[in-house]
Amino acid sequence: MNRLPLIAAALLSACLFAGAAHAVGRAEVRYVTPEKFADAGFGALEKERTQQALTAHFNRLARHLPDGQVLRVDITDVDLAGEVDSFSMHRLRVMGQLPDAPRLGLKFELRQGEQLLAQGEDQLTDLMYLERRLNRRDDGPLVYEGRLLDQWFDTRIKTVASAVR
Repeated sequence: MNRLPLIAAALLSACLFAGAAHAVGRAEVRYVTPEKFADAGFGALEKERTQQALTAHFNRLARHLPDGQVLRVDITDVDLAGEVDSFSMHRLRVMGQLPDAPRLGLKFELRQGEQLLAQGEDQLTDLMYLERRLNRRDDGPLVYEGRLLDQWFDTRIKTVASAVR
């Protein structure tokens, strides 16, 4: 039995699959004086989880950047949606009051190699966070903050990133 056609077909499909995959941009996230954040969670473990969740969200967003682009973000403040109920022994997060809206402070740069494509400093907030319907893609530990970052990325970063391609 001649295996050459099978080997050739396997090599061809591997090449086609490799060509279909594409490289993506990446994110670099730093937290500037996190001990001064307004509300990144209660206790060291929750604050660490908040940082991990935000970093993971930026990494997911960076997959939408063209190859070679880097989104550098310095998080300068975090105020999670809701407020920790200090009277609850379980430290529950309660939603619903106006000052409880999610808020993120950040500085950013979008680069392609040495070229600076965009930079800025933004204070993100969503005062209507409880009035907006959650989408199916709104999941994970920081739903409201993730949606806030998605909106920011779509309006502030994605248009610049795709114009350079």
